[in-house]
Amino acid sequence: MPKFESIPNLNNPELNPSEVGVDVNAGKKLEGELTPEELKKLKAEEGQEQELEKLELSSEEQIKNLEGEVKAKQEEMIRLSESIEGTKSDLNATRERLGLPPTEEEPPSIFSEKNKLEKLKAEQETLEKQKEELVSQQEKERLIREEKEKILQEKLDELFKEFEALNPRDFESVFKSGKTLEGRSVESKSMGPLNPEMAQSLAKAFKEGIKLLPKIFEALPELLKKFDEDLTKEATERVDKKLEEEKAKIEEGKKKEEKPEEPKLEGEPKVSEGEIPPSEIKLEVNPTEGGNIESPKA
Repeated sequence: MPKFESIPNLNNPELNPSEVGVDVNAGKKLEGELTPEELKKLKAEEGQEQELEKLELSSEEQIKNLEGEVKAKQEEMIRLSESIEGTKSDLNATRERLGLPPTEEEPPSIFSEKNKLEKLKAEQETLEKQKEELVSQQEKERLIREEKEKILQEKLDELFKEFEALNPRDFESVFKSGKTLEGRSVESKSMGPLNPEMAQSLAKAFKEGIKLLPKIFEALPELLKKFDEDLTKEATERVDKKLEEEKAKIEEGKKKEEKPEEPKLEGEPKVSEGEIPPSEIKLEVNPTEGGNIESPKA
C-alpha cells in the first residue's frame, strides 16, 4: 500500500507556502494588484501588440475598422443624448405636476452621462483624425504608384529612342543576344545597365512595336521590380513636390479670401450733353453794389 507521509497537506493553515514551492505573489498579480512599474510594462506590451496587429492590416482594412469604431461611438453618443434629454423632460414633467415652472438647470443625475458623452466626442474626433491620415496616406501611395509607372514609361521611351539610333548591326546584336557587338552589356542613358535577358526582351518589344507599359508588363512582369527602389524614390520626391505646391496654392487662396477688399474710388458723375462738369466750373468775382457775388464760369 503506497505511503503518503512525505506529501505535505496543502490545506494545513500552518504550512509555510515556501515549503511547497508556491509563489505567494501569484495570487496578488492575478487579482490585478500589480505595482505601477509592472502595470506600465504590461500596458506598453499590449500597445505594441496592437500596433503590430495594425501593421499587418492593409490600409483598406484599417480604414474599415476605424469606420466601425466611429459608427459604434456615434450610436452610443445618440443613446446618451437621448437619455439626457429624456431625464430633463421627466424632471420638467414632475415640476409641472407640482405646479412649478420648467427649468433649464441640469439635474446632477445626468452629470455622469454628460461626462461620458464628452469623452466619446473626444474619442470620435481622434478616430476621425486617424481615418483622415490613413486616407491621405492611401491617396499618396496611389499617387506614388501612378508616378512610378509614368517615370518608367518615360525611361522606356528614351530607351527606345536609343534603340532607334543604333545602326542595324548593333541593334540586331542586342535583339539576338542582349549584348553589344563587342560582347558588352547594354548601358542605357535612361535606364542604366541592363542585363542581357532584360535588354533582349526590351529590344524584342521595341521591334514588335510594343511600347506602352501595360503590354510590356505582360512580357516583363519583373521590370517594375528591377527598378522599384530608384523609381519609388524619384516618384515620392515628385509627389511630395506636387502636394507641397497644391498646399501652397490652397493657403494662398485662403489668404486672398481673408484679405478685405479695398474700397473702389467712385468716378466722377456722368454729365449730360450741354452740361458743364463740376470739375470744370470756375468761380469768378464780379464787383457789385452790396458786396461780391460769385458766379460760376465755364
